[in-house]
Amino acid sequence: MLFNPRGIAVLLVIAVIGAGGLGINAKIQRDKAGEAARIEAKRERELLAKQTVDPFKLGPTTIPISTPRSQWAAGTMPYLYQTDPLWANKPYAGSNIRVAGCGPTSLSMVYTYLTGKTDLDPVAMASFAEEHNFAPTGATEWRFMTDGAAAIGLRSTPVAPSRANIASALDSGMPIICCLTPGDFTTVGHFLVIKGTDSRGMVEIHDPNSPYNSAKCWPISQILPQIEALWAFSI
Repeated sequence: MLFNPRGIAVLLVIAVIGAGGLGINAKIQRDKAGEAARIEAKRERELLAKQTVDPFKLGPTTIPISTPRSQWAAGTMPYLYQTDPLWANKPYAGSNIRVAGCGPTSLSMVYTYLTGKTDLDPVAMASFAEEHNFAPTGATEWRFMTDGAAAIGLRSTPVAPSRANIASALDSGMPIICCLTPGDFTTVGHFLVIKGTDSRGMVEIHDPNSPYNSAKCWPISQILPQIEALWAFSI
């Protein structure tokens, strides 16, 4: 069999061109992937920039440091966390505030916001709940948000869970405490505060168990299916 040198040369050229083409295609794919990643990163930065992040609630690994007592004042909702080392291990409901104290911590935030008083921090509020038998079974009972609130000078109004009812209460300056079923915020049951809405209609929450959740604004449509009960508060 005879080999044609010219034919072999042509085949080599084709092979080289083909390999080059594959390299070019791979580069194009890499460039496209890189551009997509840059676009996604830019989108995430823009979304993050829309969030109002307070230095006391920076992210999921942040040490849960509550708003200092010196900054508590009427009309300003403090960020109080049941996992704050100041009171996390204080006894409550058969365990401690860290584990079971979302109810007292939530009501403490609302009480401070409405009255400007600093006497009922999460420790004092938890002690009050226990002394008046609002947590006999290892969890805060719902009547703590009505009878308990009345005993400390707050008016509590049960609210049927709906977008309109929540907006109406918040527009009236009434913070809301909600009891949640398992979902985005809990695996068992949980109390947290809805404080207001932002310019986009997203709700601002004060989650006593999470600086990370508190740093974000949430679509009410995402929270509504998880709400078991609501109470709006005033004085």
